[in-house]
Amino acid sequence: MANTFNISRTDIERHPAPFDFAFEWDNGTERTFIIVSLHGAKALAETFRNFGYEEEEGSVQFTTDPNFCYSPLNKN
Repeated sequence: MANTFNISRTDIERHPAPFDFAFEWDNGTERTFIIVSLHGAKALAETFRNFGYEEEEGSVQFTTDPNFCYSPLNKN
């Protein structure tokens, strides 16, 4: 699949906070990833969306709802 990106959590033991996310993208020719912070992951996602990339299923989702509180019971 071409022009996609994915955000995932990394192994905290190997990449401690704040660099605990991996941002991965596929341009149709090669798949590349970098280790980034939460802020970096969110900024790259917005930039790649603007470039026409699509987010892969299973990618970490960020909410802009200030009242949202994550719980494993919330299957959002």
